Amino acid sequence: MPLPTEGPLSASQVATELGVSQTAISFENLGTQLDEPITAGSPVNLPDDFYGEGGSTPTVVTNAPSGVGNTGMVLNGNITNQGASNITERGFYFGTNASYASNTKHVTAGTSTGAYTNTRTGLTAGTTYYATAYAVNTQGEARGSTVSQATTGGSVTSGSLMRYGVTTYTNYSHRIIQPTTEEPTTAIRLVNTSTFTVSFWLKVGFTSALNTQGRYCFFWGVSPSAVGSPNPNNYASNVYNQNFRCWYDERLNRIWFSWLNKTSSGANAYTQNFWWLHKTGTGNAAQQTGLGTAYWANTNRGDVNENDFSMLTFTYNGNMSWNNLKCYWNEKNIGTAYYSSGNNSGTLRTPTTTEARLTTLLGTSYGQTGVGDLTAGYGGGNGNTYIDEYSLWDSALSAGDVEDLWNEGKGGTISTTEKPEGLIAYYSMNSNYQNSSPKYITPVWPSGTSGKMEVSGSSDFGSGTNTVSG
Repeated sequence: MPLPTEGPLSASQVATELGVSQTAISFENLGTQLDEPITAGSPVNLPDDFYGEGGSTPTVVTNAPSGVGNTGMVLNGNITNQGASNITERGFYFGTNASYASNTKHVTAGTSTGAYTNTRTGLTAGTTYYATAYAVNTQGEARGSTVSQATTGGSVTSGSLMRYGVTTYTNYSHRIIQPTTEEPTTAIRLVNTSTFTVSFWLKVGFTSALNTQGRYCFFWGVSPSAVGSPNPNNYASNVYNQNFRCWYDERLNRIWFSWLNKTSSGANAYTQNFWWLHKTGTGNAAQQTGLGTAYWANTNRGDVNENDFSMLTFTYNGNMSWNNLKCYWNEKNIGTAYYSSGNNSGTLRTPTTTEARLTTLLGTSYGQTGVGDLTAGYGGGNGNTYIDEYSLWDSALSAGDVEDLWNEGKGGTISTTEKPEGLIAYYSMNSNYQNSSPKYITPVWPSGTSGKMEVSGSSDFGSGTNTVSG
Protein backbone atom coordinates (compact mmCIF):
# COMPACT_ATOMS: atom_id res chain seq x y z
CA MET A 1 0.00 0.00 0.00
CA PRO A 2 1.25 3.55 -0.62
CA LEU A 3 2.80 5.59 2.13
CA PRO A 4 0.45 7.94 4.01
CA THR A 5 0.49 11.59 3.01
CA GLU A 6 -0.02 12.75 6.62
CA GLY A 7 0.16 11.43 10.15
CA PRO A 8 2.55 8.82 11.58
CA LEU A 9 4.99 6.86 9.43
CA SER A 10 6.68 3.62 10.54
CA ALA A 11 9.77 1.81 9.32
CA SER A 12 7.61 -1.17 8.42
CA GLN A 13 5.47 0.98 6.14
CA VAL A 14 8.56 2.29 4.34
CA ALA A 15 9.96 -1.25 4.01
CA THR A 16 6.70 -2.50 2.52
CA GLU A 17 6.50 0.39 0.06
CA LEU A 18 10.10 -0.09 -1.12
CA GLY A 19 9.90 -3.90 -1.14
CA VAL A 20 12.87 -4.38 1.21
CA SER A 21 13.49 -5.79 4.66
CA GLN A 22 12.73 -3.48 7.57
CA THR A 23 16.31 -3.96 8.82
CA ALA A 24 17.53 -2.28 5.64
CA ILE A 25 15.69 0.96 6.45
CA SER A 26 17.76 3.81 7.90
CA PHE A 27 16.26 7.09 9.11
CA GLU A 28 19.43 8.93 10.06
CA ASN A 29 18.96 11.55 7.33
CA LEU A 30 15.66 12.63 8.87
CA GLY A 31 17.07 13.46 12.27
CA THR A 32 17.16 17.19 11.74
CA GLN A 33 13.48 17.26 10.75
CA LEU A 34 12.15 15.48 13.86
CA ASP A 35 11.53 16.50 17.43
CA GLU A 36 12.58 13.12 18.80
CA PRO A 37 14.67 10.15 17.62
CA ILE A 38 13.13 7.32 15.63
CA THR A 39 13.39 3.78 16.90
CA ALA A 40 12.58 0.69 14.88
CA GLY A 41 8.87 -0.13 15.07
CA SER A 42 8.01 3.10 16.88
CA PRO A 43 5.80 5.41 14.75
CA VAL A 44 6.51 9.16 14.83
CA ASN A 45 4.66 12.21 13.58
CA LEU A 46 6.47 13.95 10.69
CA PRO A 47 6.17 17.68 9.97
CA ASP A 48 3.81 18.70 7.16
CA ASP A 49 6.63 20.04 4.94
CA PHE A 50 8.26 16.60 4.94
CA TYR A 51 5.63 15.12 2.65
CA GLY A 52 5.83 15.72 -1.11
CA GLU A 53 3.91 14.59 -4.15
CA GLY A 54 3.76 10.86 -3.69
CA GLY A 55 7.47 10.57 -2.93
CA SER A 56 8.48 11.21 -6.55
CA THR A 57 11.91 11.94 -8.00
CA PRO A 58 12.41 14.86 -10.43
CA THR A 59 11.38 14.82 -14.09
CA VAL A 60 14.42 15.46 -16.30
CA VAL A 61 14.84 15.95 -20.06
CA THR A 62 18.14 15.70 -21.97
CA ASN A 63 18.19 18.08 -24.93
CA ALA A 64 20.58 18.00 -27.90
CA PRO A 65 23.98 19.61 -27.28
CA SER A 66 24.61 23.01 -28.86
CA GLY A 67 27.68 24.99 -29.86
CA VAL A 68 29.35 21.84 -31.17
CA GLY A 69 32.92 22.31 -32.36
CA ASN A 70 36.09 20.30 -32.84
CA THR A 71 36.95 20.19 -29.14
CA GLY A 72 33.87 21.30 -27.23
CA MET A 73 30.10 21.46 -26.90
CA VAL A 74 27.42 22.77 -24.54
CA LEU A 75 25.24 20.16 -22.80
CA ASN A 76 21.57 21.05 -22.34
CA GLY A 77 19.15 19.69 -19.76
CA ASN A 78 15.75 20.70 -18.39
CA ILE A 79 14.10 19.83 -15.05
CA THR A 80 10.40 20.11 -15.76
CA ASN A 81 9.23 18.99 -12.28
CA GLN A 82 11.17 18.88 -9.02
CA GLY A 83 9.17 15.93 -7.69
CA ALA A 84 8.39 15.41 -3.99
CA SER A 85 11.02 17.77 -2.68
CA ASN A 86 13.48 20.46 -3.67
CA ILE A 87 16.34 19.71 -6.05
CA THR A 88 19.62 19.14 -4.22
CA GLU A 89 21.86 18.43 -7.21
CA ARG A 90 21.73 18.50 -11.00
CA GLY A 91 24.14 17.87 -13.85
CA PHE A 92 25.10 15.42 -16.59
CA TYR A 93 26.71 12.06 -17.10
CA PHE A 94 29.07 12.64 -20.03
CA GLY A 95 31.62 10.58 -21.91
CA THR A 96 32.26 8.30 -24.88
CA ASN A 97 30.31 5.30 -23.52
CA ALA A 98 26.73 4.70 -24.62
CA SER A 99 25.92 3.56 -21.05
CA TYR A 100 25.49 6.60 -18.81
CA ALA A 101 26.81 4.74 -15.75
CA SER A 102 30.20 4.32 -17.41
CA ASN A 103 30.59 8.05 -18.06
CA THR A 104 31.80 10.82 -15.76
CA LYS A 105 29.31 12.68 -13.58
CA HIS A 106 29.53 16.47 -13.95
CA VAL A 107 27.64 18.52 -11.34
CA THR A 108 26.16 21.78 -12.61
CA ALA A 109 25.73 24.79 -10.34
CA GLY A 110 22.18 25.54 -9.17
CA THR A 111 19.27 23.63 -7.69
CA SER A 112 16.30 25.17 -9.49
CA THR A 113 13.98 23.64 -12.02
CA GLY A 114 14.04 24.68 -15.68
CA ALA A 115 16.77 24.64 -18.31
CA TYR A 116 20.43 24.34 -17.34
CA THR A 117 23.70 23.84 -19.23
CA ASN A 118 27.20 22.53 -18.81
CA THR A 119 30.09 23.46 -21.12
CA ARG A 120 32.56 20.69 -21.94
CA THR A 121 35.96 21.51 -23.44
CA GLY A 122 39.13 19.61 -24.29
CA LEU A 123 37.24 17.01 -26.33
CA THR A 124 38.61 14.99 -29.24
CA ALA A 125 37.69 16.08 -32.77
CA GLY A 126 35.55 13.72 -34.81
CA THR A 127 34.46 11.70 -31.76
CA THR A 128 30.96 10.70 -30.61
CA TYR A 129 30.05 11.64 -27.04
CA TYR A 130 27.01 10.73 -24.93
CA ALA A 131 25.18 13.01 -22.48
CA THR A 132 22.55 12.11 -19.87
CA ALA A 133 20.94 14.86 -17.80
CA TYR A 134 20.19 14.02 -14.15
CA ALA A 135 18.70 15.65 -11.04
CA VAL A 136 18.51 14.60 -7.38
CA ASN A 137 16.00 15.29 -4.58
CA THR A 138 15.48 13.55 -1.25
CA GLN A 139 13.62 10.74 -3.00
CA GLY A 140 16.60 9.92 -5.22
CA GLU A 141 18.15 10.54 -8.62
CA ALA A 142 16.25 10.80 -11.91
CA ARG A 143 17.77 10.83 -15.39
CA GLY A 144 16.67 11.91 -18.84
CA SER A 145 17.35 9.97 -21.99
CA THR A 146 20.89 9.58 -23.30
CA VAL A 147 21.69 11.58 -26.44
CA SER A 148 24.73 11.28 -28.69
CA GLN A 149 26.65 14.05 -30.42
CA ALA A 150 29.88 13.93 -32.42
CA THR A 151 32.41 16.72 -32.36
CA THR A 152 33.31 18.21 -35.71
CA GLY A 153 36.57 17.71 -37.55
CA GLY A 154 38.69 14.66 -37.02
CA SER A 155 39.12 12.02 -39.66
CA VAL A 156 36.67 12.05 -42.56
CA THR A 157 36.26 9.16 -44.96
CA SER A 158 36.47 10.11 -48.62
CA GLY A 159 33.25 9.38 -50.46
CA SER A 160 31.58 9.37 -53.84
CA LEU A 161 28.17 8.62 -55.33
CA MET A 162 27.37 5.61 -57.50
CA ARG A 163 24.40 5.31 -59.78
CA TYR A 164 23.38 1.75 -60.49
CA GLY A 165 23.68 1.12 -64.22
CA VAL A 166 20.12 0.50 -65.35
CA THR A 167 19.78 -1.09 -68.76
CA THR A 168 16.51 0.63 -69.65
CA TYR A 169 16.90 4.21 -70.81
CA THR A 170 13.59 5.34 -69.33
CA ASN A 171 14.21 3.81 -65.89
CA TYR A 172 14.54 6.39 -63.09
CA SER A 173 14.18 4.10 -60.07
CA HIS A 174 17.94 4.41 -59.48
CA ARG A 175 18.86 8.05 -59.52
CA ILE A 176 20.59 10.99 -57.85
CA ILE A 177 18.49 14.15 -57.78
CA GLN A 178 18.00 17.27 -55.73
CA PRO A 179 14.24 17.39 -55.04
CA THR A 180 12.65 20.75 -55.77
CA THR A 181 11.71 21.01 -52.08
CA GLU A 182 15.43 21.06 -51.24
CA GLU A 183 16.18 23.99 -53.52
CA PRO A 184 13.83 26.69 -52.22
CA THR A 185 16.17 29.70 -52.33
CA THR A 186 18.31 31.49 -54.86
CA ALA A 187 21.51 30.46 -53.07
CA ILE A 188 21.94 27.21 -54.94
CA ARG A 189 20.09 27.89 -58.18
CA LEU A 190 21.65 27.99 -61.59
CA VAL A 191 20.27 31.36 -62.68
CA ASN A 192 23.37 32.51 -64.54
CA THR A 193 22.54 32.92 -68.20
CA SER A 194 25.78 34.60 -69.25
CA THR A 195 28.60 32.58 -67.67
CA PHE A 196 29.01 29.48 -65.52
CA THR A 197 31.16 26.38 -65.02
CA VAL A 198 30.21 22.88 -63.95
CA SER A 199 32.90 20.39 -62.89
CA PHE A 200 32.88 16.84 -61.53
CA TRP A 201 34.96 13.65 -61.39
CA LEU A 202 33.77 10.41 -63.00
CA LYS A 203 34.71 6.76 -62.81
CA VAL A 204 32.71 5.42 -65.73
CA GLY A 205 31.06 2.04 -65.55
CA PHE A 206 29.27 1.90 -68.89
CA THR A 207 30.32 -0.64 -71.51
CA SER A 208 30.02 -0.84 -75.26
CA ALA A 209 26.52 -2.23 -74.69
CA LEU A 210 25.41 1.30 -73.87
CA ASN A 211 24.82 1.75 -77.59
CA THR A 212 22.03 -0.84 -77.52
CA GLN A 213 20.72 0.01 -74.04
CA GLY A 214 19.70 3.60 -74.40
CA ARG A 215 22.78 5.01 -76.12
CA TYR A 216 23.21 7.87 -73.62
CA CYS A 217 24.78 8.35 -70.22
CA PHE A 218 23.76 11.69 -68.70
CA PHE A 219 26.16 13.31 -66.25
CA TRP A 220 24.51 16.51 -65.07
CA GLY A 221 21.36 18.52 -65.68
CA VAL A 222 19.41 21.47 -64.29
CA SER A 223 15.81 22.32 -65.12
CA PRO A 224 12.57 23.46 -63.51
CA SER A 225 10.30 20.72 -62.28
CA ALA A 226 7.73 19.72 -64.87
CA VAL A 227 3.99 20.07 -64.48
CA GLY A 228 2.16 17.29 -66.22
CA SER A 229 3.64 14.75 -68.59
CA PRO A 230 6.41 16.24 -70.78
CA ASN A 231 6.33 15.90 -74.53
CA PRO A 232 9.80 15.93 -76.15
CA ASN A 233 8.30 17.20 -79.40
CA ASN A 234 6.65 20.25 -77.86
CA TYR A 235 9.31 22.35 -76.19
CA ALA A 236 6.98 25.25 -75.48
CA SER A 237 4.90 23.29 -72.96
CA ASN A 238 7.15 20.77 -71.22
CA VAL A 239 10.09 20.28 -68.91
CA TYR A 240 12.63 21.63 -71.40
CA ASN A 241 12.43 24.97 -69.65
CA GLN A 242 15.83 26.57 -69.13
CA ASN A 243 17.27 23.04 -69.17
CA PHE A 244 21.07 22.78 -69.10
CA ARG A 245 22.52 19.30 -69.45
CA CYS A 246 25.58 17.33 -70.60
CA TRP A 247 25.87 13.69 -71.60
CA TYR A 248 27.84 11.06 -73.48
CA ASP A 249 26.44 9.62 -76.71
CA GLU A 250 27.80 6.09 -77.12
CA ARG A 251 26.55 5.58 -80.69
CA LEU A 252 28.47 8.59 -82.02
CA ASN A 253 31.21 8.74 -79.35
CA ARG A 254 30.40 12.36 -78.54
CA ILE A 255 30.16 14.50 -75.42
CA TRP A 256 27.25 16.92 -75.73
CA PHE A 257 26.33 20.10 -73.90
CA SER A 258 22.99 21.78 -74.54
CA TRP A 259 20.01 23.63 -73.19
CA LEU A 260 16.41 24.10 -74.18
CA ASN A 261 13.91 26.73 -73.08
CA LYS A 262 10.17 27.20 -73.01
CA THR A 263 9.81 30.31 -75.12
CA SER A 264 9.40 28.58 -78.47
CA SER A 265 9.38 25.20 -80.20
CA GLY A 266 11.43 23.33 -82.77
CA ALA A 267 14.92 24.52 -83.70
CA ASN A 268 14.30 27.91 -82.07
CA ALA A 269 13.80 26.28 -78.66
CA TYR A 270 17.28 24.93 -78.10
CA THR A 271 20.96 25.21 -78.90
CA GLN A 272 23.78 22.73 -78.38
CA ASN A 273 27.31 21.72 -79.26
CA PHE A 274 29.47 18.61 -79.03
CA TRP A 275 32.99 17.18 -79.15
CA TRP A 276 34.00 14.00 -81.01
CA LEU A 277 36.06 11.96 -78.56
CA HIS A 278 37.81 10.04 -81.35
CA LYS A 279 38.80 13.20 -83.26
CA THR A 280 42.53 12.94 -83.94
CA GLY A 281 45.26 15.50 -84.35
CA THR A 282 47.37 17.54 -81.98
CA GLY A 283 45.25 19.15 -79.26
CA ASN A 284 42.10 17.24 -80.11
CA ALA A 285 40.01 14.88 -78.01
CA ALA A 286 41.62 11.55 -78.95
CA GLN A 287 44.95 12.84 -77.69
CA GLN A 288 43.82 15.08 -74.83
CA THR A 289 41.55 12.46 -73.22
CA GLY A 290 43.90 9.53 -73.65
CA LEU A 291 41.03 7.52 -75.17
CA GLY A 292 42.60 7.30 -78.60
CA THR A 293 40.20 6.29 -81.34
CA ALA A 294 38.42 3.69 -79.19
CA TYR A 295 35.05 4.46 -77.62
CA TRP A 296 34.80 5.61 -74.01
CA ALA A 297 33.91 2.71 -71.66
CA ASN A 298 34.95 1.02 -68.43
CA THR A 299 37.61 -0.85 -70.40
CA ASN A 300 38.92 2.37 -71.98
CA ARG A 301 38.70 5.17 -69.44
CA GLY A 302 41.44 7.30 -70.97
CA ASP A 303 43.70 9.44 -68.79
CA VAL A 304 42.66 8.86 -65.19
CA ASN A 305 44.17 9.12 -61.72
CA GLU A 306 45.22 6.09 -59.67
CA ASN A 307 41.58 5.36 -58.80
CA ASP A 308 40.42 5.46 -62.44
CA PHE A 309 38.70 8.86 -62.10
CA SER A 310 38.89 11.66 -64.66
CA MET A 311 37.63 15.21 -64.20
CA LEU A 312 35.18 16.73 -66.67
CA THR A 313 34.71 20.51 -66.70
CA PHE A 314 32.43 22.57 -68.94
CA THR A 315 32.82 26.35 -69.13
CA TYR A 316 30.05 28.45 -70.69
CA ASN A 317 30.77 32.07 -71.58
CA GLY A 318 27.65 33.59 -73.06
CA ASN A 319 26.68 31.30 -75.93
CA MET A 320 27.19 27.90 -77.56
CA SER A 321 29.82 28.95 -80.09
CA TRP A 322 33.07 26.96 -80.18
CA ASN A 323 35.10 29.79 -78.63
CA ASN A 324 32.66 30.37 -75.76
CA LEU A 325 31.96 26.76 -74.81
CA LYS A 326 34.87 24.59 -73.67
CA CYS A 327 35.22 21.05 -72.36
CA TYR A 328 38.21 19.99 -70.26
CA TRP A 329 39.34 16.42 -69.55
CA ASN A 330 41.32 16.66 -66.34
CA GLU A 331 43.30 19.87 -66.94
CA LYS A 332 43.30 19.65 -70.76
CA ASN A 333 41.03 21.44 -73.20
CA ILE A 334 39.84 18.64 -75.51
CA GLY A 335 39.63 20.86 -78.57
CA THR A 336 37.15 22.86 -80.60
CA ALA A 337 33.45 22.05 -80.36
CA TYR A 338 31.90 20.99 -83.66
CA TYR A 339 29.40 23.77 -84.41
CA SER A 340 31.02 27.15 -84.94
CA SER A 341 28.04 29.06 -83.54
CA GLY A 342 26.14 26.27 -81.82
CA ASN A 343 23.49 24.09 -83.39
CA ASN A 344 20.09 25.80 -83.83
CA SER A 345 19.19 29.31 -82.82
CA GLY A 346 17.45 29.18 -79.45
CA THR A 347 18.21 31.92 -76.95
CA LEU A 348 18.21 31.80 -73.18
CA ARG A 349 15.16 33.26 -71.48
CA THR A 350 15.37 35.32 -68.33
CA PRO A 351 15.51 32.91 -65.37
CA THR A 352 12.66 32.85 -62.88
CA THR A 353 13.99 32.62 -59.33
CA THR A 354 10.56 31.83 -57.88
CA GLU A 355 10.35 28.67 -59.96
CA ALA A 356 11.69 25.51 -58.32
CA ARG A 357 14.59 23.99 -60.20
CA LEU A 358 15.78 20.40 -60.16
CA THR A 359 19.42 19.28 -60.33
CA THR A 360 20.24 15.74 -61.44
CA LEU A 361 23.53 13.83 -61.38
CA LEU A 362 24.15 10.73 -63.53
CA GLY A 363 20.71 11.08 -65.09
CA THR A 364 18.97 13.57 -67.33
CA SER A 365 17.04 16.43 -65.77
CA TYR A 366 13.96 15.63 -67.84
CA GLY A 367 11.94 12.46 -68.25
CA GLN A 368 9.30 10.85 -70.38
CA THR A 369 6.65 10.22 -67.73
CA GLY A 370 5.58 11.46 -64.33
CA VAL A 371 4.90 14.75 -62.63
CA GLY A 372 7.29 17.09 -60.83
CA ASP A 373 10.43 15.40 -59.55
CA LEU A 374 9.37 12.11 -61.16
CA THR A 375 10.20 13.56 -64.58
CA ALA A 376 13.92 13.56 -63.79
CA GLY A 377 16.66 11.03 -63.31
CA TYR A 378 16.32 8.52 -66.13
CA GLY A 379 18.97 7.85 -68.79
CA GLY A 380 21.65 6.59 -66.43
CA GLY A 381 23.58 4.20 -68.65
CA ASN A 382 24.22 0.49 -68.30
CA GLY A 383 27.09 0.30 -65.82
CA ASN A 384 27.75 1.45 -62.26
CA THR A 385 29.30 4.91 -62.62
CA TYR A 386 30.77 6.94 -59.73
CA ILE A 387 30.71 10.72 -59.45
CA ASP A 388 32.70 12.81 -56.99
CA GLU A 389 33.70 16.43 -56.18
CA TYR A 390 30.82 18.18 -57.98
CA SER A 391 31.06 21.98 -58.15
CA LEU A 392 29.09 24.75 -59.88
CA TRP A 393 30.51 28.24 -60.47
CA ASP A 394 29.04 31.57 -61.58
CA SER A 395 31.74 32.29 -64.19
CA ALA A 396 33.58 30.60 -67.04
CA LEU A 397 36.73 29.45 -65.26
CA SER A 398 40.06 30.00 -66.94
CA ALA A 399 42.36 27.16 -67.99
CA GLY A 400 44.49 27.91 -64.93
CA ASP A 401 41.45 27.68 -62.64
CA VAL A 402 40.54 24.33 -64.15
CA GLU A 403 44.07 23.08 -63.60
CA ASP A 404 43.80 24.13 -59.94
CA LEU A 405 40.63 22.06 -59.63
CA TRP A 406 42.37 19.10 -61.22
CA ASN A 407 45.21 19.48 -58.71
CA GLU A 408 47.49 16.82 -60.18
CA GLY A 409 44.72 14.26 -60.40
CA LYS A 410 43.76 14.35 -56.74
CA GLY A 411 40.86 16.75 -56.41
CA GLY A 412 39.89 18.37 -53.15
CA THR A 413 41.25 21.85 -53.86
CA ILE A 414 37.95 23.52 -52.90
CA SER A 415 38.06 24.86 -49.35
CA THR A 416 35.58 23.50 -46.83
CA THR A 417 36.27 26.28 -44.31
CA GLU A 418 36.11 29.44 -46.44
CA LYS A 419 33.78 29.61 -49.43
CA PRO A 420 35.69 30.44 -52.63
CA GLU A 421 34.52 33.49 -54.55
CA GLY A 422 32.11 32.69 -57.36
CA LEU A 423 31.18 29.22 -56.09
CA ILE A 424 27.44 28.46 -56.35
CA ALA A 425 27.44 24.92 -54.96
CA TYR A 426 29.93 22.23 -53.97
CA TYR A 427 29.41 18.60 -52.92
CA SER A 428 32.53 16.83 -51.63
CA MET A 429 30.50 13.63 -51.06
CA ASN A 430 32.74 12.71 -48.11
CA SER A 431 31.39 10.78 -45.13
CA ASN A 432 30.57 13.82 -42.99
CA TYR A 433 28.18 15.02 -45.71
CA GLN A 434 26.41 11.68 -46.24
CA ASN A 435 23.38 10.10 -44.65
CA SER A 436 22.66 6.42 -45.14
CA SER A 437 18.99 6.10 -44.17
CA PRO A 438 17.37 7.63 -46.10
CA LYS A 439 20.30 7.99 -48.47
CA TYR A 440 21.30 11.54 -49.37
CA ILE A 441 24.26 13.93 -49.44
CA THR A 442 24.38 17.55 -48.33
CA PRO A 443 26.47 20.35 -49.83
CA VAL A 444 29.63 21.78 -48.34
CA TRP A 445 28.63 25.08 -49.94
CA PRO A 446 26.26 26.78 -49.49
CA SER A 447 26.74 25.92 -45.82
CA GLY A 448 23.79 25.62 -43.48
CA THR A 449 21.14 25.63 -46.20
CA SER A 450 19.04 23.02 -47.89
CA GLY A 451 20.32 21.33 -51.01
CA LYS A 452 20.15 17.60 -50.37
CA MET A 453 20.88 15.22 -53.22
CA GLU A 454 18.70 12.14 -52.77
CA VAL A 455 20.13 8.74 -53.72
CA SER A 456 17.48 6.18 -54.60
CA GLY A 457 17.23 2.52 -55.52
CA SER A 458 20.48 0.59 -55.77
CA SER A 459 22.44 3.81 -56.18
CA ASP A 460 24.71 4.23 -53.19
CA PHE A 461 27.87 5.71 -51.73
CA GLY A 462 31.34 4.70 -52.81
CA SER A 463 34.52 4.60 -50.74
CA GLY A 464 38.11 3.41 -51.03
CA THR A 465 39.24 3.23 -54.64
CA ASN A 466 35.78 4.39 -55.75
CA THR A 467 36.66 7.94 -54.70
CA VAL A 468 38.86 10.57 -56.29
CA SER A 469 41.46 10.46 -53.52
CA GLY A 470 40.94 6.96 -52.16
